[in-house]
Amino acid sequence: MDIEAIETQIVTRLKSKITDLFIDSFPEKPQEYTFTHPKGAVLVHYQGGSYGNSQSVDVVFQQKKMEFALTIITRNLKKNNGAYSLLEKIKQILTGFKIDGCTKMYPTKEGFLTENNGIWQYTINFELTTPSIETEED
Repeated sequence: MDIEAIETQIVTRLKSKITDLFIDSFPEKPQEYTFTHPKGAVLVHYQGGSYGNSQSVDVVFQQKKMEFALTIITRNLKKNNGAYSLLEKIKQILTGFKIDGCTKMYPTKEGFLTENNGIWQYTINFELTTPSIETEED
């Protein structure tokens, strides 16, 4: 499964469970993104991946570990469903979420990014694994 398809399924899952925030893929030009939602936003992007050793001698077959980062932007830290509670909510929604062709998602890290004039940004990362198999030539 390709990166964009997985990212889209993560966004769709979050949108189905969190209806009062702006949820989408990270913008193509982040510097042009303006946070305007009255409550908050969650932006999803592919952080990177790593490949395991090949598991076959006849064909290249590896496990690809993929990491997705979710940036949480909110106007509150602790109250009114602020950053802290949103981190927990997202963890509950995505932990164990299974996308076809991948292992279940699991959280790997979370942390503070920045605060500017009462706009808080945190991140939470999730990983999943998918097979990476050599394409045979004709």
